[in-house]
Amino acid sequence: MMIRYLIILGLLLGISCRKEKWNDRNKPANSQNLLQTIQANNDLSQFYQYLVKTGYDKVLASSKTFTVWAPVNSAWAGVDPALLNDTARLRLLIANHITTLSYTGSAGEQRIATLNGKKIAFTSGSVEGIKVSVADQYAANGVLQVIDAAIIPKQNAWEYLSSTRTQQNTFLQSLAYTGIDTATAVQIGVNPTTGAPIYKPGTGEVALNHFLERINIDSEDSLLTYVILADDVYNSEQQKLTKYFTDTTAALTDTTTQWNLVKDLAFNGVYDKDHLPETLYSIRDSVKFHISSHDIVSTQKVSNGVVFIVNHIDYELATKIKPVIIEGEYFNGVKDATKTIAIRTRVNPATGAIFKDVYMYNYGQASYWLRYNARLNTVAYQVYWVAVNDVQTSTFPMRITFGDPAVTTLPYTTVPLLSYNEQYIGDYTNVRYGVRDVYLVGNSVTTNGNNTILLDYIKLVPILN
Repeated sequence: MMIRYLIILGLLLGISCRKEKWNDRNKPANSQNLLQTIQANNDLSQFYQYLVKTGYDKVLASSKTFTVWAPVNSAWAGVDPALLNDTARLRLLIANHITTLSYTGSAGEQRIATLNGKKIAFTSGSVEGIKVSVADQYAANGVLQVIDAAIIPKQNAWEYLSSTRTQQNTFLQSLAYTGIDTATAVQIGVNPTTGAPIYKPGTGEVALNHFLERINIDSEDSLLTYVILADDVYNSEQQKLTKYFTDTTAALTDTTTQWNLVKDLAFNGVYDKDHLPETLYSIRDSVKFHISSHDIVSTQKVSNGVVFIVNHIDYELATKIKPVIIEGEYFNGVKDATKTIAIRTRVNPATGAIFKDVYMYNYGQASYWLRYNARLNTVAYQVYWVAVNDVQTSTFPMRITFGDPAVTTLPYTTVPLLSYNEQYIGDYTNVRYGVRDVYLVGNSVTTNGNNTILLDYIKLVPILN
């Protein structure tokens, strides 16, 4: 028993010793903090001076943990003097070399947020393509990486676009507006009618942009490829699309057309000019683009990806001017709300697909209607529906109309028995872009079984030249 006890005790002591050695290995050999470590290195004296000038010396002297990429003295000769002499820009530059937490190159390729909000690429031996000459020096509050050049902050895609004198930028800047940040706005009352808060004018105001709210190319959190069109390309594409977005006024038509041009020029991921895939899918609406390297006249690396300026684009129009699907169960208006409307869950016996449809019978009204909304382009559409008549042995007619249920846009069409296929109803030409009321109208009789309403979905397929 005593022998067994001694063996167990010896094992525990061995483990304890190994643990102490492992802990010693991970303790920083340098008891100085990062600021003291940088100050003690004569080859980092210029960087130390910039830390003091920008106030980041106090940051690095704190008890928080940081990683610092410190350029050697000779690195600053390659930096624009105008940047170094502008205190605000210098502060952004120095912050681009500091991040919270400890990072080493051994962790593999990483995108790390610096103190100025930009993200930089760090991997074994380099940061943003700059050589790390002395790696992974531990200090009491973090890690020091000595590098051979300064890490100049890159513009992100939005910042770069905003610096260009392009029609694309002019339009996107026109989408700016002032919003209210409720966290910082000063409330001075409450609207007695709506109950909404009333804020003191000028407080809590923030600059916003309708484009960035939908496609945020200003974000550092993800990588993207963004396309800027040369002005002549921008004009020609706008002219090509105008006929599909004709509105009540020329100004509305112009704004809507330009929006539908620019919304699809951002793509997830970073692509190399000479290794572009056959098809790129836009972030906003998965429009299919085919961009050739020969059409890229300029490439700009940005902090959140890459920007291409192009003199030609090619995309599949059918993926921009898309078919419209109106699901039967999602109606938003009825002729008579007292009538019973059933939503059924069905199975297509041929495919096994589960679907829902809307169903009405024995309700005793002529020309009963259900209303739907659909955003339509100014184009001719082929109109289809799927209506599965599996509830009775006789057929019945229905019709589809637009704008007014009393107007006959398309004639009555007989719903066949037990058909799960799309049925062609006719063609409809929409003359104004925007949301239209679409009506499914039952037969103009009150006879039960002859005025049944059934609908899986309506499909509007644009006829594109």
